[in-house]
Parts: sequence; C-alpha cells; structure tokens
Amino acid sequence: MKRQSLLCCVVLLLHSARATVQVFVQQTNGLATVNYQCTAGEVVRSFALDVTVDSGQILGVTNYFRGLSTAAARGYGVFPASFRDNVTVSSGTNADWSSPAYSPLAVPADNPGGTLPGLNSSGVTLEFGAIWDPTIAAAAPPPRGLLCALVLSQTANVTVAPNAARGGIVPSPPDLVITPQFSGALVGPAILSATVNGGQITVVFQSGELESAAQVTGPWTGTGNTSGTYTAAINSTPAKFFRVHLH
Repeated sequence: MKRQSLLCCVVLLLHSARATVQVFVQQTNGLATVNYQCTAGEVVRSFALDVTVDSGQILGVTNYFRGLSTAAARGYGVFPASFRDNVTVSSGTNADWSSPAYSPLAVPADNPGGTLPGLNSSGVTLEFGAIWDPTIAAAAPPPRGLLCALVLSQTANVTVAPNAARGGIVPSPPDLVITPQFSGALVGPAILSATVNGGQITVVFQSGELESAAQVTGPWTGTGNTSGTYTAAINSTPAKFFRVHLH
C-alpha cells in the first residue's frame, strides 16, 4: 500500500511539473500579439493580464475572439467587465456580442489599485474568459492560440504579467496545479543587430523595409529589403546609416 501511494505521488508530481501555461508576446506586422500555450493539454478558464510598454503608448486592442466557446468556434471571448457593460442577453444563452465597445480591456473603476490605466497609456489590464458546454469536449478552448493584438504608438519592449487582483491564470478545473510562464518581446520596426565579417556587413531587422543614408539626417533610400536580413559589401564609400521604415 505504501509503495502504491508513493508511486501515485510521484506520478502526480511529474504531471504537475509538465502542466505549464505560457503567455507570451510576439511582434507581427508591427502589432504586439498576446498568445498562450498549454504544454500538457490542460485547459484554462480565464486569463487576467497586465501588458506594459517601456516607451510610447498602447493605442488599441484588436484580433480577439467574441462570445461563447463552441465546437464550431473556440476561444476566450467572455470579458467580464465589458460583458456587463456592453452585451445584451435576450433570453437564455442568446446574447448580442456585436457592440464595438465590447473588448477585453478591464475597467479601472472596478479596481483602481489593481488595474492599469488603459488605452493611450503605457499599460492595459486585459480580461479573457471562456464559457463552454462541459459535455462537449470539442467546445473547450484550444490548448494554444491568440488572445489579442495591441496597436502601439512606436517601437517598444512589451511586457506581460499576471494581474493578481483578478486571479491571474485560472485553470479548469480550478484545483489543477499549473506553472505559469510569461515572456515579452520587442515590437515594432527596429534594427536588432549589425555585424561586420569578411568585408561584409549584415544587418538583422524586423517589421519593415531597411533604408540607408550617408548621413544620420538623411535623405533615406529604401534598400527594397523587407526579409529581415540585409548583407552588403563594405567598400571605400562613406559610412552608411541604417533604419527600418514601417510601410
């Protein structure tokens, strides 16, 4: 009996160690996408997140799912505060999710001490929840996906963290042990590195077309390269300056 109990404990510990939920930011076409991944097939009921930028402002939120999670359309489309303020329930589960004001942005007045200011500031608090029919396995949200995309005013390092006031990440069932991991990213047009080797310069960049100029004040000329990597020979001509232009 003791051996069996010990074996069960070991199995449970190993399972818990694998139950990791990752929330991470990626840059996609100049937008900051907020994504999640459940590494062991676990299901998350809700996410409460704080997203901040180290420069500029967050101007908008887009590309988010709306409504209940069903076998035909799965995702995190229930935003508690915005549901309260912007969704009309006609009868039973029939609801109108089409309001332009319906979004995952939390309302600062609900918890002033635990909510970031919102749009046109350096930080937003986001709420994502899912409601589905537990008798239909295919209706649960997928183990990985996009939560939303954020529009930034300029290139910035974007950080994501749990919002403790709203529970952070809540698993389903709630007693499931998970290990959350959070990672940010540099989002927007930027030069990531410039190296010289063997008489050539290699510039690694993101989110736009690489431009060059003989002076830092310009005029700037497009290289026609939007691939993210630019290599050119170094010769006796004057030094070049590089920048990335977002089209």
